[in-house]
Parts: sequence; structure tokens; C-alpha cells
Amino acid sequence: MNKVLSLAIASAVVTLAACSSDDDAPTVEPSAAGSFQVTFTNMTAGQLMTPPVVALHDPSAHLFVVGETASDAVRDIAETGNNAALVAFAGDNADVVSAAGVAGDGPFAAGGMVTTNLTTTETGQVFSAVNMVICTNDGISGVDSVALPAGNEPLVIMAMAYDAGTRINQADTESFFPPPCAASDVVVEAPVEDPRAPIAAHPGQSGLANVVEGMNWDFAAGEAVLQIEIVRN
Repeated sequence: MNKVLSLAIASAVVTLAACSSDDDAPTVEPSAAGSFQVTFTNMTAGQLMTPPVVALHDPSAHLFVVGETASDAVRDIAETGNNAALVAFAGDNADVVSAAGVAGDGPFAAGGMVTTNLTTTETGQVFSAVNMVICTNDGISGVDSVALPAGNEPLVIMAMAYDAGTRINQADTESFFPPPCAASDVVVEAPVEDPRAPIAAHPGQSGLANVVEGMNWDFAAGEAVLQIEIVRN
């Protein structure tokens, strides 16, 4: 597995503030070693989020890549919220991942927050994160290879929802994760997307289903679902 596909084990998520051309992109100073506090806020109107897998890593690697197919580890997160494979990958690749962990210890609801700390002795590291948008068939959120703040001012990033491309989108409560998303404990999995589609902005779930009344699971493509704040400690 090469480094791009390996840290690509996480697919997903942010297209930071769009620039009109590469010439417009700001110059980013290589980050210094240190400790960083990362806080995630669920910005949706009714969606649950799994605890994000977080990592500080070399820019040559990627936790996920929009436009490429999801790794098996990202598929696990997208379909069931199981982050074990991605966490294991990070631990087994210390040559490109200088720090990794999981933010929070359980699902967090709309308006909820989870926080974690990461410390690296390496310079020039970038930040990535990925988690499951629970009431979807294969929805994820996160960011890929974000430059760390150089000073004490916090860096605030807005992350979107992405379709991991591993399952056919079915907004049917019986095809979502068990309660509170599904109508019962029995979940009929949505059909496998075969071959897998590339990771892309989530198209939303409008008109596909019978979601629970009062719950807004139909986030529009491009709508921010997480706010991520990174502060150098």
C-alpha cells in the first residue's frame, strides 16, 4: 500500500475556502512541533456523528482523498462507524503519522462537541480527520491535510458531508444504523456500490425516504456539518 492510498484510508472531506486559482492560495509556513487541542462541533439539524479519527501526519500521506475510491478502513467508518482499522493503520505507520487518536467516546448529537489533544515532535505536519454521519448508508465527514496554525490564534474549519461511494444511497429508515436512526433494531443494509464510486460531496437524501418526523437528515451537498477548531497549546 503506498502512502497516498494508505493514509487515504480515510476519505473525505473538506474543501477549504475555495481559491480562484493556485496563484491566489496563501503561503503556508511549515508547522512547528507542539501540542494541539482539536474541538469538533456538530453543526447539523438532527444528525448524529461518530467520534472522529484524528491524525497529524506528513503532507505526502492522506487520510482520504475526494475523487478517489474509499479504502476498506474508510468504508468501515462510513457504513458502521467502526474506526478500529483506521486507528490501527495510524499506529502501524509511525513513519508518516506522528500522532493519532479518537475525539470523544461515543456519538455526539446536533449542537454537541467533542475535544481531543494531539502532540507531535515533528515539524511540517498537517491535520486530518474522518467520522461517520450516522443516519446515512455511507456518509462521512472530516478534513484532509489541513495546515496547522503557526501561532496562538485558533484555526476554524468547516467540514462538509461526503458520500463514501461504498453503498447505494437509500433514505429508508430500515437501511440506516439502529435506533435512533432506524425504525427498529433490524437493519437491512443498502446494496453495495459495486464497483465503488469515488468519494464525492453527499447528494443529500431528499425524496428518497421515510425519515423520522422532525429529524433533518437531508443536508444539502456542500452544507457544512462539522465545525473544527484547532488551537496550539
